[in-house]
Amino acid sequence: MPIKTIIEIFSALLILVGFELFNRRHIKAFTIMAVGQFLAMIVCIVASLWFLAFMHLVNFLMQIRGWYKWQSKTV
Repeated sequence: MPIKTIIEIFSALLILVGFELFNRRHIKAFTIMAVGQFLAMIVCIVASLWFLAFMHLVNFLMQIRGWYKWQSKTV
């Protein structure tokens, strides 16, 4: 099994776990989702899927932004 496929499956699992943690209102969801989005972006770049890579980058940045907003509300 190519390493790219393993990374894509792992990133999909991280994104799904992130969604589940969002439903439970855990701040860890932002970190887990960001890592999943970043890995998916790398796989899309390697596969020359530029539009999907850009969309994963946007989602990655949204997770970082969400994490900062959550942190500022809890302080």
